[in-house]
Amino acid sequence: MDPGRYRDLYLSETQEYLAALNRGLAALEVDDRGDALDGAFRAAHTIKGMSATLGFDKVAQLAHELEDRLDAVRTGRETVDRALIDELFAMADVLETAVEAAVAGGAVGGAGRVGAKSAKAVRRGGAGRAGEKAGRRGEGAAADADGRRRNGADGKAEEPREPALVMRVVIRPDAPLGGARAVLVQRNAADVAPVLRMEPADPAADWSGELRLWFPVDADRAALERAARAAGEVVEVRFEGGGGGAPERGGARNGGRTADGASAAEGGPGAARSGLVASRHVRVALGALDDLSDGVGELAVLTARLREVAGTLEGAQGLEDLVGRFERQVSDLQHTVLGMRMVPVGEVFDRFPRLVREAARELGRQVDFEIRGREIELDRAILEQVAEPLLHLLRNAVDHGLEPPAERRQRGKPERGRLVLEASRERSSVVIRVQDDGRGISRARVAARARAAGLLPDEPGVELGDDDLLRLMSRPGFTTAERVTEISGRGVGLDVVVNAIRRLGGALEMKSEDGRGTTFTARLPLTLAIAQALRVQIAGEVYAIPLTHVAEAVELGSGMVGRVKGKEVLRLRGEVMPLVRLRGMLQTGAEGGESAAVVAQVGERRAALAVDRLVGRDQILVKRFDAPVGALPFFSGVTLLANGRPALVLDPTSVL
Repeated sequence: MDPGRYRDLYLSETQEYLAALNRGLAALEVDDRGDALDGAFRAAHTIKGMSATLGFDKVAQLAHELEDRLDAVRTGRETVDRALIDELFAMADVLETAVEAAVAGGAVGGAGRVGAKSAKAVRRGGAGRAGEKAGRRGEGAAADADGRRRNGADGKAEEPREPALVMRVVIRPDAPLGGARAVLVQRNAADVAPVLRMEPADPAADWSGELRLWFPVDADRAALERAARAAGEVVEVRFEGGGGGAPERGGARNGGRTADGASAAEGGPGAARSGLVASRHVRVALGALDDLSDGVGELAVLTARLREVAGTLEGAQGLEDLVGRFERQVSDLQHTVLGMRMVPVGEVFDRFPRLVREAARELGRQVDFEIRGREIELDRAILEQVAEPLLHLLRNAVDHGLEPPAERRQRGKPERGRLVLEASRERSSVVIRVQDDGRGISRARVAARARAAGLLPDEPGVELGDDDLLRLMSRPGFTTAERVTEISGRGVGLDVVVNAIRRLGGALEMKSEDGRGTTFTARLPLTLAIAQALRVQIAGEVYAIPLTHVAEAVELGSGMVGRVKGKEVLRLRGEVMPLVRLRGMLQTGAEGGESAAVVAQVGERRAALAVDRLVGRDQILVKRFDAPVGALPFFSGVTLLANGRPALVLDPTSVL
């Protein structure tokens, strides 16, 4: 087989199992029995099997050694303590490095095959027999040449000219590297009898979960079945032809049981019904998915433009009906593509337990770290970009928020601090919270540092609210740390967090209570690809405001605008909120003339943004851009409107 076809798939799947391994090891320190231990063991075992299949000998050996250590814990031969967990994490790091090196090296088992050395490394785990056979056969050149002769020079299968025995092999649908295992089945079987034909002819390119092989009618069925099952993850082997009568199902002598101990008729795990596998999954390169998403977004914008043009034509009822159908089709396609971009936040959250553990150990803290809402889905592009800001918040919580054990005892708290990372859905947003039960933020210390830096007037008795605290602490270079550590204290962190979340179209809030802890809340849009936006006009220019943080839009009537303590406010249904005139914020140089307001809301904060007029509502495709030096910091991107004109995208959170 050509291992290059499987390297990307191998790397992708192995990274998932490495994440599960690290997650299990982090949980193992708290609970040395149950799901954590079993999950880590299964991850190591699967990595071992996949690596052996592709002939990554060193990786298989390292995974096997890690599996042995975990097995020693399961059997009580080793006791879980900090030293053991450190050693297991170190082994996991070496394993991850070996995986990357094996894939980057481009050589499989040193010779492009599954070697006998790899088979020996994993034989005790029951997954190496196929690798041992493949290693003895080398590339299986003779079998491949025979297959090419029988399949023709172009690789297309030809019908055998004489009666043949057909072997159907079903591999577990969720088996890692199913196509590679199919190739191993073919090569194992070629040692028993000549392969006259194979479907699919190239499992690497066309794998559906089932393989069919044709052999001479007098081939040894029992030996063929043993050869097929040696590839691993085979749930069913059955034979047709060769002797007349009904097809013979592999394992029928044991009551028709599959390798999982359940008959196909009973619908046991992995059972094949009617010889077909029900579900298929395809891994797609992220860049290709992004291109598809952008293309669908452009279609949505063009559809809006088409609707606008159709509305200007007289007697074009048929065209309008056609445009309506086109809009519905594009909308369905858009929802499908956006769904493909969504991934559970657990893919990123599961990286954090180990990082929190290491930070706590370095700082002398004891932390119980809890993750909630792993299943909440978010656009992959947002999730990847929000990982680093969340890590900043978690490290700050361990360093600045949670007290050392001795201090917690003096305060009457448990020695172990509590840190929670939680995701949830709120309307069209995803909310991520980082909450600790530490000392809270010292408002007096922040105020003193701010006055020393000239950020606050030297006036006694000024009370800082949570919003004031966040604004000061997110200034570049601002820090209250007394010393610089590897974790914090350099004045780099919270400003990075605020700016990163704002660039994603989100907002960061903070609540802190002295002696009881701090909570940071990040509100993020579900996706960056397409946004619902309100079009507004300001000084003759049209701008787009994403609806993520828009509560409502209102026409300004008499008596609605007033002043409180010298500042303009909007009175709306008994509520009084600040009024911000965007003409002034955007420095248009024009006098007033605002007739409407957009009520923006971030958490509990609300403000009215005065605009000249409300134009309409659209779906927009937001294009991020690097703002030129000196540009106003109120824009998060640019978009093309339905009329083909570009428009800047206003970020209401930056105004608030």
